[in-house]
Amino acid sequence: MSQGLFDPQGHLTPAGLAALAGAPVGKTPADLAAHVAACPRCQDLMLAGTVGGAPVRRERREPPPAGRIWFVIGAALLLLLFMLITLQRLAGG
Repeated sequence: MSQGLFDPQGHLTPAGLAALAGAPVGKTPADLAAHVAACPRCQDLMLAGTVGGAPVRRERREPPPAGRIWFVIGAALLLLLFMLITLQRLAGG
């Protein structure tokens, strides 16, 4: 086990959680990954995004412009209309 990454009870410390969260995908230390896979408490801490006892704030993305939303809705409706017309012609009506 990595020194300083586990507390006396065997759970990940804030440093262990930070090491696990900061590791690139596929390059996670095996002992940390194995522990989180088996420990519900540490899973909850990782999923909650807490590092050092404080939740990690993620930047909020700006929603797309209203014009783009209406364009996508219109394109979907137009596609649906073309599909219905095609089905009607294939059915011989």
